[in-house]
Amino acid sequence: MSIVTNKDAADVLFNVATILELAEDNPYRIRAYRRAARLLLGNRQDARVKLVDGKEGKELDLPGLGPRLRRKLGELLATGRMRFYVEICAELPDDVAGLMALPNVGPKTALRLHEELGLSTPADVYAAAQAGKIRALYGFGPKREQLLLHGAEAVLGGNVRTFVPRAPEPDPAPTPIAPAVALPLPLLEAA
Repeated sequence: MSIVTNKDAADVLFNVATILELAEDNPYRIRAYRRAARLLLGNRQDARVKLVDGKEGKELDLPGLGPRLRRKLGELLATGRMRFYVEICAELPDDVAGLMALPNVGPKTALRLHEELGLSTPADVYAAAQAGKIRALYGFGPKREQLLLHGAEAVLGGNVRTFVPRAPEPDPAPTPIAPAVALPLPLLEAA
């Protein structure tokens, strides 16, 4: 398990809000995720200190958040994962979710890189940045292209982002279950 900082948790919340926005979800729900992210960024104290035991596991004791959001944040800060984030990222195309492994690449940027340039892997991003294709996109320039190039180098070098949406890892080796053995039952005497 990795240590989740306030910034890491805020990044996940901003990504959730963006994915919900792309799916045209409830605007109040989107606003709640963005507000929670801003609260975490504005909080100088480590949010893990404010984890308390709730009805369904750990919860974040931060005023201004609803109970479900407090539980989701508690899960993220305590375990390093948020099931809801994994579930909504599973609805994205696999190539887009794969591009979100790059640092500083959220759902919108990943979607644009995939749709406009046909990129689907960090190696594709690296090659496109080397060729100068990314700076040709509207809103991207040489600085952003260099940032994506360095991010792709980091991922290709083995420095994988911690909060990349991924499915839960299976157990390494399932424990064998012994076959059921019929044991003789003692006869009950009729009284």
